[in-house]
Amino acid sequence: MTTRALIIDIPSNGHLFPKLALVAELARRGHHITYVTIEEFADKVRAAGAEVLAYESVKPLESLAGDSSITPTEAFFRENVAILKAVEAHYGDERPDFIAYDEAAFQAGRVLRAVWGLPAVHLAPSVVSNEHYSYFGRIFALAPDFALTDPVEEITDLLAEYGIADRIGEFLWTKREPDELTVVFVPKEFQPAHETFDERFVFIGPSLGDRGFLDDWQPPADGLPTVLVSLGTVNNQHLGFFRTAVEAFRDQPLHAVISVGNGLDPEQLAPLPPNVEVHRWVRHVKVLEHAAAFVTHGGTGSLSEALHTGTPVVVVPQGVDVLPYAERVTQLGIGTVVGPENLKATDLREAVLAVSRDEDVARRVEELRKHTHESGGPARAADEIENYLKRENP
Repeated sequence: MTTRALIIDIPSNGHLFPKLALVAELARRGHHITYVTIEEFADKVRAAGAEVLAYESVKPLESLAGDSSITPTEAFFRENVAILKAVEAHYGDERPDFIAYDEAAFQAGRVLRAVWGLPAVHLAPSVVSNEHYSYFGRIFALAPDFALTDPVEEITDLLAEYGIADRIGEFLWTKREPDELTVVFVPKEFQPAHETFDERFVFIGPSLGDRGFLDDWQPPADGLPTVLVSLGTVNNQHLGFFRTAVEAFRDQPLHAVISVGNGLDPEQLAPLPPNVEVHRWVRHVKVLEHAAAFVTHGGTGSLSEALHTGTPVVVVPQGVDVLPYAERVTQLGIGTVVGPENLKATDLREAVLAVSRDEDVARRVEELRKHTHESGGPARAADEIENYLKRENP
């Protein structure tokens, strides 16, 4: 069975990276994939085996940090509109066989599903919600001052163009409910209330792939225990935090690998002690395979990588969006959470030493490592998508 697939994504490394191995697996099986992304990511997508449908981003996710002129829900919606218009211009009267869309591109994906009448697959890099567990509900509970307001008027106007304004509940961040096959790129046990999620949800764990476009890495020749430090691909513009990390491990019997992404210039952390190295991008899994601990902002991509390698974590949340994940880390006993406010180098160092020496943490991390490796990864995702399409088109 081969198909013509349309995959819709937002322009964010954190959302792109998990899908590349799935794209490669589908392409290996003979499926033709058209992947909607920006030109900056085109080479990575083509290397995975997909054709690129490039469009011009309205507001890249990475640029939202510190921008008060637009809310995240407005930015995401307008990005969805740009994607939708690019897809319609590209396809004209032609149609793919099915649509797969990222959780943050669900508005464009669901409009196309409605007007084209095609099977659709939801690709979720993060934990998901159902009638028993609400991701946004946990954010509101953990951060009572946080507000999330959909641009209802803008959304309604768009839906009216397609004659589906009466279905607006399907297109709101806080109200939408899953009704399609959902491939979740986290291990099932990491999902809160995972026992309440039915067969519509397939938890495949991390989708890692080769990622040869990231810096290679070799463990230090001196044999020092390694610590990886990263704030992920989006909210990483925190020079003070990274300087604290450098000081935390200066002159310590540890080797620190710091990954800063595009948030700042590594030269801003110079001069470095000999036991600290800084990269924009590095192959996290390769470092984590040798790491005693992972200092992370607590995003699901980073946490899933840590579970894959069996590495304890120290979570330093940088936004309310990761608070439910930090809570889950504590519930599962796979690390500790340290508040970013007034974080001192000694606090960070002591947290790393504590989790790396905790036998209970080591036991739970190992249990979840085994569970993660049994999740199936990209091959299982491809199997489930193919089976779903057979059911939809018998």
